[in-house]
Amino acid sequence: MRIVATSMLVLALASTARAATSAPPAEFGGVELGASLHDVKAKYSDASRNPDSDRHFQVYQVANLHGESIKSPGAFQIYEGRLVGGQILLDSRNAQHWLDAMTARYGKPDSCVYCYDATMATAVWHWDNGTSLKIEGEMLTELTSEGATQRSAWLARGNSSNEVADNGDETSDEYASAPGPPSPRRHHAESHRASSPATQNQPAPRSGWRGYYDNLNSRLEHWLGWSK
Repeated sequence: MRIVATSMLVLALASTARAATSAPPAEFGGVELGASLHDVKAKYSDASRNPDSDRHFQVYQVANLHGESIKSPGAFQIYEGRLVGGQILLDSRNAQHWLDAMTARYGKPDSCVYCYDATMATAVWHWDNGTSLKIEGEMLTELTSEGATQRSAWLARGNSSNEVADNGDETSDEYASAPGPPSPRRHHAESHRASSPATQNQPAPRSGWRGYYDNLNSRLEHWLGWSK
């Protein structure tokens, strides 16, 4: 029993070492991490700003990442005008491709659950510089250390009633304009008016991560004719 336990520990440590000693991700979607938003747009002319983006953190969606053998919708994560990570929407058609590709590129993950079925798998890689890669819940997420911190802050803002007042726009995104600290969002006058019969029964739009995911799915259904 002790020999079996020792063997399992050695295998686990070897798997972790492979992921830790491999070079961390240096690009996403063919764009170098740390590159400017301008560089992202130069490579992806169809990049579309997610409406849940704010002045401090932005998500730019594309219908398909370039240079891949299988169609894969993606989203570039931008902070202070620089690329800090990205995400790929996974489904039954491309999940196995990406699990295999990431394992071939970075070695076995530090941890992996249900890896016999790529559509259910949760696989995680970590590097000493804080970069992380995770496959979970129909999403591949690659983030630098700064990207992970800022994305978490963005999600928290989206789930809070005190959202950032100024959502910015593509111009402020590109020039990384950053005014003072976030202030509470001013409610539009329309929000205090009675809803018209046409909009009374419509669900309120979702913000933060849930809004981002729903928006990405709805856009993909329109672009690619998907139904989920």
